[in-house]
Amino acid sequence: MTTTMEQQEKDIKAVEQVIKLMAKTGLFFGCVDGSYDVSERQFIENFTAQLSAVGPIDEVQDMLAHATDVHYTLDEIVAETRQLLNGFDNVAERQMVAMALYQFIDNVVKADGVEHPAEREAFIAWNKALVDDLRDDNCN
Repeated sequence: MTTTMEQQEKDIKAVEQVIKLMAKTGLFFGCVDGSYDVSERQFIENFTAQLSAVGPIDEVQDMLAHATDVHYTLDEIVAETRQLLNGFDNVAERQMVAMALYQFIDNVVKADGVEHPAEREAFIAWNKALVDDLRDDNCN
């Protein structure tokens, strides 16, 4: 049986994983149009800083500081999203996390006031790649 302390540690670890994935995902979508705009950078930094209330996450700060040095692929983002979602115990939790990621991506794409076709195309591909992972037993 899981103790309260173990559950809290598991929950904190899950939140940290979500924050790291959001940072990577934000960087991918912020750069996919070939231009990592200041407004996209500020949105991602502000958003992840608010989520980091569980404690400083050096890895996220490092990722954001070196945003233009590392280029993530859609396949990497999808694989990490899938891995994260599969770590949750039930479909409702997976759907909730996926919806938060979806809204975050949508905000990153719109942060600079221009929805570049490459951003929209990657967003649609991300969504399509994960839709089957989020279906419940009733195919909802």
